[in-house]
Amino acid sequence: MAASRDTTAKNIKPLEGSIRQKVQLGATTAAGEIITLQSDEKWDPTNTTAAQLTVAVAIKAGGDGDWVDAVVFGPVKNLLGATIGGLIYASDTAGELSESAGTKDLVVGYAKSATVLFVQPQIIDFT
Repeated sequence: MAASRDTTAKNIKPLEGSIRQKVQLGATTAAGEIITLQSDEKWDPTNTTAAQLTVAVAIKAGGDGDWVDAVVFGPVKNLLGATIGGLIYASDTAGELSESAGTKDLVVGYAKSATVLFVQPQIIDFT
């Protein structure tokens, strides 16, 4: 089974050792989605149809202007069916993740377990 994002909001949890920060959302975002800082200083769901330089995981859902906690580094429970040790990429679908690269390679982190993502961003493809 391929990795997917857990869509049950109550299951999304930052784990011990994660680094979190409050971020202001710029668009409707679900708990557990991958988000990216935009030029308006707000965070929107990430998609890799263009190069992205920042990435985090939203802990709570919200809309434009809402402030939520986001994991910028470390473990967060937001996966389903991931391959342990496998890389987790941002996908071309806004906010979603994948075990294979999207149009632009953006590694969000790796699967620490089938349900835990270790956020450790790495930008592979700027072009």
